[in-house]
Amino acid sequence: MTATPSTGGTDMAIALNHRGVAALQDGRAAPAAVCFAMAAVLAPHRASVWHNSGEAQRALGRTVVAERAYRRALRLRPSYPKALVGLAVLLRATHRPKMAARALARALVVDPAFAEGWSILAPLLRERRAMSRLTTVLRRVVRLTPTNAAAWSALASGLDETGEPQEAVACLHRALALSPDQPICHVSHAGVLIRQGNLDTARRIHARLRCLVPLDGDADAGDSVIATLCGDVRQALALARRALALQPNAASGHINLALAEHDDGQSARARRSNERALALQPGSDVARFNLSMVLLALGDYVEGWRLYEARWRMEGAAYPTHAPPWSGGDPAGRSFLLVAEQGQGDTLQFVRYAPLLAALGARVHLMVQPSLVRLLSGLPGVASVRSPADPPPACDACVPLLSLPRLFGTSLATVPASVPYLRATEADRRAWGGRLAGERRLKVGLTWAGSPHDDQIIAHMVDRRRSLPLSAFAPLADLPGVVFYSLQKGPPAAEAASPPPNLTLIDWMDEVRDFAGTAALIEQLDLVISVDTAVCHLAGALARPVWVLSRSDACWRWLRNRSDSPWYPTLRLFRQESPGDWGPVMHAVKHALQEEFGSKRGRSVG
Repeated sequence: MTATPSTGGTDMAIALNHRGVAALQDGRAAPAAVCFAMAAVLAPHRASVWHNSGEAQRALGRTVVAERAYRRALRLRPSYPKALVGLAVLLRATHRPKMAARALARALVVDPAFAEGWSILAPLLRERRAMSRLTTVLRRVVRLTPTNAAAWSALASGLDETGEPQEAVACLHRALALSPDQPICHVSHAGVLIRQGNLDTARRIHARLRCLVPLDGDADAGDSVIATLCGDVRQALALARRALALQPNAASGHINLALAEHDDGQSARARRSNERALALQPGSDVARFNLSMVLLALGDYVEGWRLYEARWRMEGAAYPTHAPPWSGGDPAGRSFLLVAEQGQGDTLQFVRYAPLLAALGARVHLMVQPSLVRLLSGLPGVASVRSPADPPPACDACVPLLSLPRLFGTSLATVPASVPYLRATEADRRAWGGRLAGERRLKVGLTWAGSPHDDQIIAHMVDRRRSLPLSAFAPLADLPGVVFYSLQKGPPAAEAASPPPNLTLIDWMDEVRDFAGTAALIEQLDLVISVDTAVCHLAGALARPVWVLSRSDACWRWLRNRSDSPWYPTLRLFRQESPGDWGPVMHAVKHALQEEFGSKRGRSVG
């Protein structure tokens, strides 16, 4: 016979359960857990008792006991939404996001109107970077709970990240109208403004947040991000540390600190901060990607390239789908499509791997930016070169260019640095050679600015730090025996019409239609001086002498504390000591011009 609980025992269990719920609602998890344990002894068949026991044990941090209680509740009542949600929260907290999502899905199938389940699914999807699904879920939440200001605020953040900024702002206004003093609404509002590049207004929102919650770290964390974007590293460090003092277990806080430390040249500290963020949130691809940047800057290429694959799990990233990915192995007899994935400089740097892959017996095709098609069509071993507008070839595998260093096992000691690996076309070389043949002065090409990237706030702020006005080259104007040639394209090229006094600058770039033309011009020059943009990669790939003016928070590819580059034997780095201060850099360049070309070539340079 199966034992059944007595009526008296059940009544006592119900009373203990009510007492436990009251204690739990009052924040007294320990006595609540005792009540639920006693109730479970008296009425082990009641699923609600086991669910409540799980809630109390989870509040006490006893995750193993809590999970056991939730699962006991679900054995008794498999379609119990509250127990499924409680289990999902626990699974998420113990870094099992896929299992958590399945538990939530079961809960919402049972009760589609269960708002709590939808609201918990939203942050889970955000962590998994499933932003399109996130916005769908959050729309469901605001329909179910239209006065939920936090839900409107979260929906605004999701819409902004999926490229719907106008609707995001409308949702924020709805959230703030519902709850003008709700801190989370101000945090989300500031986050949207930062991503849209409205940094000054975001600062004002953070000031308002500090009035509402003086000891909340969100405002400091947000202002730290703004300071990092603006290149104010010292301020970013101070704010990130203050935010962490208030929220020491916030993974995002350690990520922000790592960014500031990295920009300040404290790469070892940045490494530890990113590792701490990953310890707190193992699923954070942002921390994993940022750590890869630090490791690459430190020269730890093997681990850095491995972690760099996290970029494909970042929001907005789309792995090329023209053919299946290649995970390695013998490429002989197989066909590959190598796809450009970032800027033109990245393509120029990493296209060096295409001939190496072809030398292993592979048939190699390239898909690159239109401005590079003509130049790269002469790359040895490459079967075809096309732009994204062209139909892709049938291939066995597709590989993003910046995944090739990992697949080739590239370490700092094995960087393929044989140059030149690019050459101008014969027709372009003859055309430009004829125009410069009679020039006996030292011929120096100049590039002073990158691409503004007005639609990408992070890239835009980096460009502001790496670029400088043409007027900054004024210290070079009094060097005799030197003639400068503009290699600048884009809006900053207009500055070539009014160079610094006494600086002889010839600008033929209106006649240059692509990088093949730029390559032919560079091949006729004695030296290229460039900010960190595609031109310096082109000059390095052509094996021409190139001096790179590097911002203080240098790109990872230039490593740390070096004036040379393992990627380009003819490249020399002139590093900025302080953010925004190009004066000492220019004086170092002037001195180097006098030393290198005045003495070595017997020319009158200074």
